[in-house]
Amino acid sequence: MREVVVLGAGVVGMTSAYALARRGFAVIVIDAGSSPAEGGASFGNGSQLSYSYTDAMASPSMMASLPKYLLGLDPAFRINMTFSPGFLEWGLRFLANSSQKSFERNTIEVLKLAMESRREFANVSDKVTFEYRHTGKLSLYSSCESLEKAQKLSDLKNTYGAEQTILTRAEAIEREPALAHYGHSFVGALWSPHDESGDSRLFCQGLKSLLEADFGVRFIFNTRINSLKTVARRLYSVVTDKGELPCDSAVLSLGIWTGHVAKSAGIHLPIWPVQGYSMTVPATDFTPSASITDTSRKTVFCRIGDRLRIAGLADIAPGQGVFKPERFETLFKTAREIFPKAGDYDGEVNAWTGLRPVTPNSQPIVGRSKVDGLFLNCGHGSLGWTLSMATAQKLVADIANASDLPR
Repeated sequence: MREVVVLGAGVVGMTSAYALARRGFAVIVIDAGSSPAEGGASFGNGSQLSYSYTDAMASPSMMASLPKYLLGLDPAFRINMTFSPGFLEWGLRFLANSSQKSFERNTIEVLKLAMESRREFANVSDKVTFEYRHTGKLSLYSSCESLEKAQKLSDLKNTYGAEQTILTRAEAIEREPALAHYGHSFVGALWSPHDESGDSRLFCQGLKSLLEADFGVRFIFNTRINSLKTVARRLYSVVTDKGELPCDSAVLSLGIWTGHVAKSAGIHLPIWPVQGYSMTVPATDFTPSASITDTSRKTVFCRIGDRLRIAGLADIAPGQGVFKPERFETLFKTAREIFPKAGDYDGEVNAWTGLRPVTPNSQPIVGRSKVDGLFLNCGHGSLGWTLSMATAQKLVADIANASDLPR
């Protein structure tokens, strides 16, 4: 039985381990946390399984708003320039993906993965408990112009199975009565019937129990991965703060830290961190059943059990990862203003910040690397939770077909 070491126990690493174990591989998972999904983006993400909302970050509209972002005039999206070579390279590649043609191509490629992922989540939902709900999603638009653009893109997406429909404001409120208490005007909404929701941290914890009980997967926690050792362009070992682990085959799924570890093996990955924030508050009688995304204010509302998860903001800046109270306060005030009755804002508020690993084209990096035995599953951006099941399947197909690996 071939053994594969999975580096990272966020949702991408855990689904990689699950797909590998199901294909008969012996699997070891290593992570710096004390349990799965403890420290990265899988801990406090927006909880939406956004199979239809796969819009690439690089786009003509993003470029049109760039001056506003650079000047800090948009509370939801900020860019603080840094002249590091890595950022400049990433930024230039990002700009190259900002044409309408590239935007549509990248959006559809991610959509294809998302559609596959939806099928895989349905297959695993009866094995793991994670507040999984078939909610659908309403994306709200504040202007007729933005709604018309959404209509054109949804027409394209629908040819690939999205089945999205445009609703008037009245139709959106009829579908989700909680929107009658929305604090800002919107002209219409895009209804995505296939979108779902769940708690990714609970999902990862449930997968751990399943993998241990049914597949004998071994977990090594509280162990930081420092670097990789290679010999003659082949993976030799994984170096951790607890020592060196000989290794013939490994999967690198460390979120935003993937690039740093990959560099030790001579691999450059075009990934840059985009910081986001979330908060979790008690649900109320007015908490929406469907997931809600306010597209102009870049804020999402998603019910998970008796809680409401609210997520948003996108900060591209040096020195990221540090929780900034003033940025969290922006999210809190925005949420309370635009959806005042959605949650109990005066109750217990659990705040979180994390980094999303974004590629210039918004497509994840999956498959073989230039180092024999080392495979990549990274760069999922804000859709790691959504795409994880599909990219895990793609990864395992590449590993299974790698004839040059030890058996």
